[in-house]
Amino acid sequence: MAERVRVREIDDDEGRRLLRIIRRGTGEAVLAVRDRAELTSVTPVELLAQCLNLALLAITFGALALGIGAAVGRRAVVLVVAAVVGVLACTAHTFAAQLGAEWLVHLSPFHYYIGGQPLRNGFQGGDMAVLAVTSLVCVGAGLLRFTNRDVNS
Repeated sequence: MAERVRVREIDDDEGRRLLRIIRRGTGEAVLAVRDRAELTSVTPVELLAQCLNLALLAITFGALALGIGAAVGRRAVVLVVAAVVGVLACTAHTFAAQLGAEWLVHLSPFHYYIGGQPLRNGFQGGDMAVLAVTSLVCVGAGLLRFTNRDVNS
């Protein structure tokens, strides 16, 4: 069973130390959290790589939604399609090997987000490029369709 969390007051020295960490920025905060979370083998650069990959994954799904919205113009369709694509992509990434369809993994943006193990291997330029290009293609296709769509209908 987990230990109960106890709340205690901090003294002036601890308060000043905490303020210094906050003022120095996220680098020091990341190091403080990393030690407390027992992630000492993860360097700040690897954590940054993970965060950037996560941001690119979010941008990819945002670009997909933007592209669909520009092409279709209906909010419900955008929400449903983006959600279904997200669930199918996550499912493909998770279960493709068990289904004997390893090729399916490469169709999922989740593979390019986490497949290169950025917390272990750092920046994976190819994976990041795939996510960025996919985002650009989604937005570009949506905008191309938007320019040809009759907005009044």
